[in-house]
Order: sequence, then C-alpha cells, then structure tokens
Amino acid sequence: MSYRVVITDCFGYPEPGVIEAEALGDDVELVIGAARTEAEVLDVAAGADGLLVNMAPVTAAVLDGLPRLRALVRYGVGMDNVDVAAAGERGIAALNVPDYCVDEVAHHAVAMISAVARRLVPFSAGVRGGAWSPTLADPPLPVGDDPVGIVGFGRIGRKTAALAAALGHPVVAFDPYLPDDVFGGIPRMASLVELAGAVNHLSIHVPLDDETRGVVNAEILAALGVSGHLVNTARGAVVDQEALLAALDAGTVGWASLDVFPFEPPAGLSGALVSHPRVTATPHIAYLSTASLPRLRQFAARRLRDALAATPS
Repeated sequence: MSYRVVITDCFGYPEPGVIEAEALGDDVELVIGAARTEAEVLDVAAGADGLLVNMAPVTAAVLDGLPRLRALVRYGVGMDNVDVAAAGERGIAALNVPDYCVDEVAHHAVAMISAVARRLVPFSAGVRGGAWSPTLADPPLPVGDDPVGIVGFGRIGRKTAALAAALGHPVVAFDPYLPDDVFGGIPRMASLVELAGAVNHLSIHVPLDDETRGVVNAEILAALGVSGHLVNTARGAVVDQEALLAALDAGTVGWASLDVFPFEPPAGLSGALVSHPRVTATPHIAYLSTASLPRLRQFAARRLRDALAATPS
C-alpha cells in the first residue's frame, strides 16, 4: 500500500525530506511544505494520509479538512500546536518523539545552572570592561549549599536531576502525577511553591497544557526569592512573562535563564526579557546537537510509518 505523507513545515532543516524519505520507504509519496497558518496546512496537506509537523497549527478545523488523514507525528516532545483531543475524537493517531534530545536538554539546563552558580556572566562582562577583581560579582556558593529544584520528573527532568546531583548540588523535585518510586531517593516536595522556596535554581521540565500555562507565576517567583534563578528549557508560556519581568525589574528574583519564549523570535514582553541585564537567553536550541536533529527526523518518520501501517485505511 502506498501513502501520501506531507511535511507541513521544516524551516531550518538541512536537506528537507532526505532523512524522512529514507525512513519512510519507497511506498510513500512525500510532499514538503512551508506552512505557518491553518489555511496553509490545509493547502499543502490536501489528500494526506500522514503528517510530519514542526510548528504549524494542526487544529480541529485543520483535521476536519483532511478526511484521509490517519496519523501525524510532531517533530519534538511538546504537542501544544496539535489538538491531540480532536485528533483522538476523529480516530487519528497523534504522536510525538519524546526521547530524541534527553541528554541535550538536560545538559543545557545544567550548563545554565552552572553558569549562574559560578557567576560567569558578570565576571566575564567585568573582565571585558577592563576590570580584574574577585569582587566583580558576589562570591559563588559552595555547590553543596546551592540546591536545585526540578519541576516535572519525566525523562529530561530525571536526567537534569542526575547531572545536577553529580556536580554536588542538593536536588529536590515536584511532580504531582508520578508515583513515589520514580524519584529514586530524590526528595519530593508537596507543591510547586514549596519547591521554589527550598531551592536557589528552579528548572522547568513540563509540557505546555491548560494546567501548566502560566504556572510559574508571581507567587512561585516570590517564593524563589532574591537569590533565585529560574531556568526554562520547556515551553515559554509555562512562565508568566509579565510576572517574571516585574520580579526581575524589582530584584525579587535574581536571574532567569531562558531557552524558550511564548513568541519566537521574542517580541513584546519576551523581547523585554531577552534584553534584561539579568537574563541569559538562548534561541530555543537546548535540544540541539550534531546528532539530535537527524535523530529527531528519523524517529519521527519511523513513528509515522509504523502508525500508518497499524491504522486501517
């Protein structure tokens, strides 16, 4: 049986479709699109049996306009641009790739923690400005006195916890959905506000959904406190941007390291955060390595191929 598979969008991917075509096999007609809107998705995906989706919106209206669609796979972990519930109601398999960049994101988060813990940004800025003194920034804490909190204890959260603990940081965690035995001896906090009040570095590793949108709010930031450091490599909208900017301006939070923003490239509040003197920003690249993107594309295509084979036509 042959399938029509559409890549809705793959901006920035080298040699678009090459890795996917090899993983999908010879019985697939592969179409490569550059969709950014619902209308563009509908246009490029007409007649598709399967979709490979990056950031394009796949809403209920899009799904209704694709009557042949049987399965889709999002390039990545998060599914916030895909209406998963609507797909399920229509008998369409909606899948992600949860395991392609666990090491990369965890290492990125811990690198952000270490950079702030060791005061690398102010020390480097002082030296570039012609100064040379150990008083260019506050002295770093001993690592054993510098606790890290992990919000969300899935694959990436657990890996981040292991790396931070290996460096000597005390590590605590919060995740209301997992059984106690998953935590493996890591102390488990009863609430997010309790976790924020117990640590210096708060690292976010949760998906974006109705429960997590804006969950890092003014209350959580106040609990994190003046010496606190917020690390977000998950989804930008998990953090209340207005509350974070206000806390940074007031000095009630010490630093924020952000790889993700609600709008990318950042604009508005997100743009103000990027330019803030106590923010380290990276361009949504925590997932990135020489191996991760090829792995993502291969895994996504294989998952789609298997889902189509398992789904009645």
